[in-house]
Amino acid sequence: MKLFAIHAPRAAEAIGDLEGARAARTGFSLAALVFGPLWLLARGVWAALAAYVMLAAAILALAAYGWLGVGAAAGLILLGHLYIGVEGRALAIAASDRGGRALVDVVYARSALEAEKIYLERALHPAPAAAWRGAPAASPDVIGLFPEPGR
Repeated sequence: MKLFAIHAPRAAEAIGDLEGARAARTGFSLAALVFGPLWLLARGVWAALAAYVMLAAAILALAAYGWLGVGAAAGLILLGHLYIGVEGRALAIAASDRGGRALVDVVYARSALEAEKIYLERALHPAPAAAWRGAPAASPDVIGLFPEPGR
C-alpha cells in the first residue's frame, strides 16, 4: 500500500467539482533520484528546477576554476539528486497547492486510480461521527489511560 495525497480545486463545493480531484503519491522517488532535473521539468516544479540549475552551475564553475575538487563537485551534485529523490514528490505537491489545488484527503491505496475512488467514496458518503469508536469518555477521577481511579 502506498500513501497518496488527494488535491482538489479550491472551489470544489458541488459534487461535479469532485471530478477535478487528483491523487499524488508521496514518499521517495527513484526516478527523481536518477533523472533529477528532467523529473522536475516533467512535473512542472519550476522553482526547484531553477534552484537546482543555479546551484549545479555554481558547483561546476567552482570546479572549473579549481576552487573545488572534481570528487567534491560530483559528491555535491549527487547530494542534490538525493535531495530531489527524497523531497521531489513533496515539492511537486507544494507546487500543486500553489497552483490552486488544496490538500483535501490522504489515502492509502495500491494505485492513484484506487486512491481517487476511495476519496470520491468518502466525499459522496461521509461516515457519521458516531461511527468512530475511540477511547471511552473517562470520569474526572481517571488520569491518562488507566481504566479505574486509584489503580
